Amino acid sequence: MSWINNEYKNSIRKYDKKDGLKAIIIYCLIMGSTFFQGWLYTTNTSVLLLNASHIWIPLILVLLFLCFLYYNKEQISSVGINAANIRNSMILGIAGGFLLLAIQTALFMAQGKTVSFNSPLLMNWIIFLFAALEEEILFRGYIQTRLSGLINRQLVVGIINSVLFVFIHYPVRWVVSGSVSFNVLPAIYVISLLALHFFCDAVYKRTNCLWGSVLLHLIYNAVGAMIVI
Repeated sequence: MSWINNEYKNSIRKYDKKDGLKAIIIYCLIMGSTFFQGWLYTTNTSVLLLNASHIWIPLILVLLFLCFLYYNKEQISSVGINAANIRNSMILGIAGGFLLLAIQTALFMAQGKTVSFNSPLLMNWIIFLFAALEEEILFRGYIQTRLSGLINRQLVVGIINSVLFVFIHYPVRWVVSGSVSFNVLPAIYVISLLALHFFCDAVYKRTNCLWGSVLLHLIYNAVGAMIVI
């Protein structure tokens, strides 16, 4: 039995090269927003406003994207925002989120590190929610499905999207550090991002419903922030 939901398979068959190019444009806009966010950290902006930027920037991106969908006469359900299979999606999201955290915690402990837990601030929970919503809608819901119009093999599309997903986490640190180097992100963090991508990808493809991926992403970010090593 194929893991990929039949509705998901049918939906990606309708996309063509034009849709793939649109996905690339959307990605470039996301990258631009991350460079802008990095620039904010080099200004005299207050800590409160810098923290708030992790909310209003994703919110603006999502709102602009929804306008983009409307302009192109595409249904919001085409990016997985629907109620179909929502129960299974949420169950898989919860299970996947805690499984991923368990693996990460076990790896820390295997390295001899002491692991404890701390509760994040309310502001952090809000930031994590908006980050999860934005990244899942844009990367899993839109970019990955539309790239299928350029590349016919889903495994290749998934790998390419995983690289694109990891890359958006670099610009802020590049701008702040003043140098372009892949060493600005620890290897364990990059590996965690790749694992997060493929877990979220699996949930979405299985159910054709994005809510489970959003929940998985939120659990990973929020509970992961509680881990102190």
